[in-house]
Amino acid sequence: MQIELEKKFLIEYPKLNLIIDKYNAVKYEIEQIYLLSNEGSRRIRRCKAANETVYIETIKVRINGSKCYEYERELSAEEYEEFKEEADPNRSPIIKERYVFPYKNKVMEMDVYPFWKDKAVLEIELESEEDEYFIPEEIKIIKDVSNSRKYKNAQLAAALKNGEL
Repeated sequence: MQIELEKKFLIEYPKLNLIIDKYNAVKYEIEQIYLLSNEGSRRIRRCKAANETVYIETIKVRINGSKCYEYERELSAEEYEEFKEEADPNRSPIIKERYVFPYKNKVMEMDVYPFWKDKAVLEIELESEEDEYFIPEEIKIIKDVSNSRKYKNAQLAAALKNGEL
């Protein structure tokens, strides 16, 4: 397992065409399903970009709000379909578009969800807690939600299931 450290921001809904054109952002269509788990958070994800589809299993064990142990492995399409049978009945699948682009030596991951028309989420993976990062001027921060459970995808999946989104 490796340690993942990220900053997460709630942002105003972005001007997608501007971000794509200016930063050569790559668009991924993602389906993310949370599975029943006795340890941490376990999910499977289907990522489509252009003509390629990748399937990934991820297990995360939180250290704190912005830091966790993370284990990932690639799955076959068949394994992905089999794992769906272990889906957590208290969480809906998360469908989102992710736009990935480099900015000042960091990778920006901007998630746009179909249930929000006025906001989105920006994530930046860091090397350390002291790691310096910058936000593109086209992205307007609403607030830092790095330590807020409310904006974790697992919580969004539960809120979606409960009709809260």
